[in-house]
Amino acid sequence: MGIWTEGTDIYNELMEVEETISKALKTRQTILSKGIEELLKAGGKRLRPALVLLSGQFGQYDRKKLVSIAAGIEILHMATLVHDDIIDDAHIRRGAPTVQAKWGKDIAVFTGDFLLTRCFSLITQNVSLENMHKLSNAMKAICEGEVDQHQSQYDLSISINDYLKRIARKTALLFALSCRVGAEEAKCSPRDIWNLWKLGKNLGMAFQIVDDLLDFSGDVQVVGKPLLADFANGVFTLPIIYMVGNPKYRNKLKEIVDEGQFTRDELESVQRWVHEEGALDKSKELADRFIKKAVKNLEALPAIPARDYLENLTVGLEERQY
Repeated sequence: MGIWTEGTDIYNELMEVEETISKALKTRQTILSKGIEELLKAGGKRLRPALVLLSGQFGQYDRKKLVSIAAGIEILHMATLVHDDIIDDAHIRRGAPTVQAKWGKDIAVFTGDFLLTRCFSLITQNVSLENMHKLSNAMKAICEGEVDQHQSQYDLSISINDYLKRIARKTALLFALSCRVGAEEAKCSPRDIWNLWKLGKNLGMAFQIVDDLLDFSGDVQVVGKPLLADFANGVFTLPIIYMVGNPKYRNKLKEIVDEGQFTRDELESVQRWVHEEGALDKSKELADRFIKKAVKNLEALPAIPARDYLENLTVGLEERQY
């Protein structure tokens, strides 16, 4: 039972989220309008909106209210991607040119800021002050995670613990908050809210680790950006951290990092070293640990159709379907 299967209730609700996003992002400013139109065309799996909607089904489900919240959270996510691409000077996102690559950094900044204003306009009309405060704190933490990642560029001393803290703020927090806000606004029981919060966090951690794995071994058409793009920008993720645990590869990597710009041959060498060290398998094992934790959170939830959909999401992540 896939959440993206046409005809299912959750699919129809996600289509409502898409419509809400499109309406919220309409603007008379031509360049902003074109940039946003291309962002929407690039699509995405809309995982965060799905988590909002599914979590709300464990309580007093208000479809109209939760669709608006889900749309707002997705627009927030879109804003972070636009700003992230500016920082990384990324040219491709989801297989299409980024806003900053096509229109320049100035327009990209304006686009990201516009998205933030529309996000908060939608959310403030539909959530409690307490949840608004939580979303504001989440935005603060996401920003801190991005700054932390930027400051640790080309740093070979980053530890697994440093990495996990970074992705908890950068990615997992918004997954967790999507579940929590949906559950709290639907007045779910404290026990269900806690399990949904933990489920979102564990899914978010696993999702980011899998995403970082795909930077080394994914299909370019699926990943939507060149392989080793993060590494080439000096963002050292879990496979690299595992690899440099071996002094043999750490010394080799240090030599090419000290040189500065990576050549194509050097990038191919790094990809080979990661495989030789078994760093991808070790990273997959850690992702699977978070997935197993998510499954335990699922098992603690009431047996309703929403739980089946959440299980489908979890299995899809484990099988690398998105």
